[in-house]
Amino acid sequence: MTAAAPDAVHPGVPDAAHVVYVEDLLADLQLERAGLPGRDPVPAARRARQAAGELAGLGLSRFVAELLGETAPVPAPAAVLDLEADEDGRRASYEVWCAEARELTDEVWRWLAERRRAAGELPWWCGESALPLPHDSVRRLAEVTAPVRDLSEIAAAWARPAGLRGSATAEYNWRWLLLGKGALGPSLPSGAFSGELPPLNELITLLVGQARRRGLLPPAHKVKVLRRPNTPSMVMPVRLPGSSLLSLPTAVTPVTVQYLQHELAHLAEHALRPADAPLVERWTFDPLRSEGWALLLEHLAGSTAFLARLGIDEETAAVLARFYAEEERFSRGLMAADLALDTDLAGCRTSAEALEAASAVAGATGLEWAPELLLLRQTRVLHWRSYLAGYAWRDTVRAELGARFGNSHSHGGDGWADRDEAWALLRSALARTGPAGSAAGFLDALRLPGPTPPHAPACTCTHRTPPTHEEAR
Repeated sequence: MTAAAPDAVHPGVPDAAHVVYVEDLLADLQLERAGLPGRDPVPAARRARQAAGELAGLGLSRFVAELLGETAPVPAPAAVLDLEADEDGRRASYEVWCAEARELTDEVWRWLAERRRAAGELPWWCGESALPLPHDSVRRLAEVTAPVRDLSEIAAAWARPAGLRGSATAEYNWRWLLLGKGALGPSLPSGAFSGELPPLNELITLLVGQARRRGLLPPAHKVKVLRRPNTPSMVMPVRLPGSSLLSLPTAVTPVTVQYLQHELAHLAEHALRPADAPLVERWTFDPLRSEGWALLLEHLAGSTAFLARLGIDEETAAVLARFYAEEERFSRGLMAADLALDTDLAGCRTSAEALEAASAVAGATGLEWAPELLLLRQTRVLHWRSYLAGYAWRDTVRAELGARFGNSHSHGGDGWADRDEAWALLRSALARTGPAGSAAGFLDALRLPGPTPPHAPACTCTHRTPPTHEEAR
């Protein structure tokens, strides 16, 4: 389909054909960003530039500019950690990473300082979002705080079975965990994880099947899986509400179960957007609601009952549940350090002062953390704030669901997860867009009177058997 002529479309009131064209264009931009071919033979970047006027009228210009890589780049090392080599090779790769971060220190500081100067009335980190953030969520993100805790004991226990040593232990092992290759460490007396986990294809099939049975994925919604070594997990809508792209590391480790569940939550939030919602609303997400919802689903993966349904034996499930609790404490501790550094950087005037502030915060964590790497994390502080505030929001949602549907010992106190009515309520809340689709709007939906909200979509696949791998894909 070719683009409609600029004068054939009224900004803000696009016709149906134009909406389909723009959405297909956004889908192809996402695919091209992932290194995959789009469905239109004309490159999406060229089509986007031809449709610049229409995109501006729809309020999508900045969003598209980010997909095209035309916005100011965020400072980031070009090197990728080599996690497949032996321990000495991985350490050499890590040293290259640190060296690049050191070279970027001045650039990172200029990037942060410029955004603080240009922030205006909103917090500087709001500029990370291509679309406006809800005012209530901005307030919650700005107010979130957490104490910086000593994380060295957990880090050291994780490092021992991995064979990591020296000054880079804590930082390197954390990145190893983030990419799905970490050891469980403190959860077993031997310090080694011996439990069996399903192969990745089987794990995807099982978790996608659970999401379908809960009605979180429409039956016709396709999940395309892109497997790449040494890459973090992520999800992209490919054609709302018809399909999504799930990018995953190739290795399967204990943390993979959590990450898959987390990304499936994001996938469901995309998939449940109503097809008749305004186009911009279908592509706008409140980061507090998005991360809080993903953390809610991720939390269920920490229950032994959930893990048993994946075919994991009782002893292994207990080990995993303990590890997930440790991983959350460690994650929250790192994000608390990020927030503390964000506050301290307000008083810095030079990159040297910024590194000193980062060193002080790293010292409070008990981790031998390279200050230039901690400073580099500041470029994603909106993401870290969304997580840290999302944990508190998630716990509020759990309390609401527990009060309404019961808080048994199932799922570690999340007895609501056994109730079809609870999932119907969650689906209705997820389908909200616009102001009602904010974190505050989600909580409002949970407080609607009656056992289920009006017009909640029925889950037609509650008793469906798990799909084959091809169905999951």
